[in-house]
Amino acid sequence: MWTSAWGVRMTDDRLQLVATIERLRRELDRANKSVHEMAGMHDVVRDVIHRALQNVEPPAMPPMPKASRKKQKEIALVHLSDWQIGALTPEYDLTVAREMILGRLLDVVTKLTRERQQVASVDECVVLLGGDMVDGSALRGTHAWDVESNVYQQAMHDCPRMMADFVLALSSLFRKVRVECVRGNHGRPASFRANMNPAEVNWDSVAYETAKHMIKPDETKGRISWHNETATFFRLIDMGKQTVLAIHGDQARGSGGFAGVPYYALARLVARWSDSMPKDFDVMMLGHFHNPGLMTFGSKTIYVNGTTEIGSEWVLETLAMATRPAQRMQFWDPEHGVKSDHIIWLQT
Repeated sequence: MWTSAWGVRMTDDRLQLVATIERLRRELDRANKSVHEMAGMHDVVRDVIHRALQNVEPPAMPPMPKASRKKQKEIALVHLSDWQIGALTPEYDLTVAREMILGRLLDVVTKLTRERQQVASVDECVVLLGGDMVDGSALRGTHAWDVESNVYQQAMHDCPRMMADFVLALSSLFRKVRVECVRGNHGRPASFRANMNPAEVNWDSVAYETAKHMIKPDETKGRISWHNETATFFRLIDMGKQTVLAIHGDQARGSGGFAGVPYYALARLVARWSDSMPKDFDVMMLGHFHNPGLMTFGSKTIYVNGTTEIGSEWVLETLAMATRPAQRMQFWDPEHGVKSDHIIWLQT
């Protein structure tokens, strides 16, 4: 038996799990040698993850919460993005990230949920994993001293363990948890212009797939579902009668913004995508810019998520500001959309 960072005892033997992850890293290292002879490594990575984790027993699910009898129905949404696990600054490392995510963030999410469950039936939670969950390596080529761990450790161990622990913790609050994943730019295996791999080859996707195999959602009797979007850069998420367009945010380029967020470019994207996406959407959610924000554009709303990283010299130099770490939680009315929107500040 072992205990996760949030205190729930798991059925996996910790030493066995660590040994399995280490074996996975060695197998991936060998597979990576053959990647250079291929157009991309996406299928190789997925196959290695599956083979290495297929015999790992899933962690014990917390007890199913009792069904609420309240007539008013709501859906919770937790937007997690820009953890940049593996980044190293004077104020940020893996230990700080764990304390924020599995400490402060999880504590506030629990309190907000308990409060809403006093007045409404909140049995379902959507978890949006919005990209840049790993710090990657391609963007750190000229300043490797800003990286605490290599990309294997980020994507195969540290980040997926935190994501799995967080999702399992939520399953003690909600009867159903839906995980929706989009990739970010930090997970690219090479710089944007030099990358010869397909766009879906991304270390965020590897981390998502690893966390998914850790939890094994198919064995949770429908309590957890997990969609790792690799075919496209976006994900359309049903929230009752309304739809969320989830992207990472690096698609928005240009000026005309505030606090590092190009609101004019975002509004232009919303206008264009309104007629070109496979399905119309009501809300667009993104991260990437490290600074929480909100704007409306006609009948649509844009929510920008924050980051957990602190003390980034790039942000200070490029955006001329120091971001305050934050993530986002919302409660949705299935008929009418967002009922309450909460920016959860992770450093007081």
